[in-house]
Amino acid sequence: MSVSWRSFILVSWLALLGLSIALAALAAQYDTLPGDVRIAEWAQGQPFPGESLSDAARAITTTEVVLAIGAAAVAGLWLLGRRWEAALLLVGLIVLPLLQGGLKEIVDRPRPGAPLVDLRAGFSSASFPAGHVMSPIFLYGFFLYLSLRSGLLNALRLVVGLWSAFVLIAAGPPNVWLGVHWPSDILGGWAWGLVLLLPLLYALERKERFPAHER
Repeated sequence: MSVSWRSFILVSWLALLGLSIALAALAAQYDTLPGDVRIAEWAQGQPFPGESLSDAARAITTTEVVLAIGAAAVAGLWLLGRRWEAALLLVGLIVLPLLQGGLKEIVDRPRPGAPLVDLRAGFSSASFPAGHVMSPIFLYGFFLYLSLRSGLLNALRLVVGLWSAFVLIAAGPPNVWLGVHWPSDILGGWAWGLVLLLPLLYALERKERFPAHER
């Protein structure tokens, strides 16, 4: 990896971090951001994804489920001899709930409610960032990278890649449809999930390009 490419990645990550911090600061100051109410009203007026699919999407993207799946993946990667990937994923899984919980507590944004939205599901924490988005963005973004770049079996790569892409696409919209998050909460989940994920992918990429240093 050339110095210029490393510099580009670093600058891109710092820019993403800056945007994420700015979004968190705005969410801490304002209950809604421009476009939140209009997008939420439009989304809730659509027949899809519906209550059953939305509930299923939220069930598989809770932080608890993500951590459990991630822990199983750490064990699997370790047994497969992919110990560098396992170690990095473990670090991310330790940081994830701490970062997410800290952001929720600091921002302390209230959830959507009547009369602005139709509340179709319950919740138990502050609104920003959307944990049902931040957690799967981190884990399944990591899985998607492995499916594209790792030396795992082709069949396993295909299954993991397709499932990861599906979860990444499906994680956000149901939360707006159910009225439990504003669109900017979803954006915050994506942003902060990537802030956590990208340094790990950078470390994996460096390891891939410099295998002689694997000791």
